[in-house]
Amino acid sequence: MKHWVLMAGIALAVWAGAQGLSGIPAAYAGFAKWEKVVGQNLPTSGPHAGQGKAVYANPAAAKDWKSGKALPVGSIVVKTAGPAGAPTLIATMEKRRAGWYYEEYFPEGGRYVLKFGGPSGQQLCVGCHTGAQARDFLFTRP
Repeated sequence: MKHWVLMAGIALAVWAGAQGLSGIPAAYAGFAKWEKVVGQNLPTSGPHAGQGKAVYANPAAAKDWKSGKALPVGSIVVKTAGPAGAPTLIATMEKRRAGWYYEEYFPEGGRYVLKFGGPSGQQLCVGCHTGAQARDFLFTRP
């Protein structure tokens, strides 16, 4: 069983690398196949500056995106900036039992590297997203 789990993990890592997303955790790497919930009219300024921003929601988040209700635990939202095939930013939000968990990845040396958020960097993201509390901490939500 351990061998199978190891092989599955390696296969996911290889697949993510083949998608040009080396360094992005498997839970987020398939975001381009999720529903694009926002794809235009996003500002090009702000903390996630860049061109061509898009927001993707996994099935759990997409189901309630326009409802106005808080998204369920298990929801994942990914915002990208830059060209679709090679984003200059991948920002993730994952709804956990304790609240939203944030990570921001930037390309560096042929892979994506966690630069903000993560296990020891939540406060920066939380401080900003508190301004969107009425929309479940998501600025791009209707």
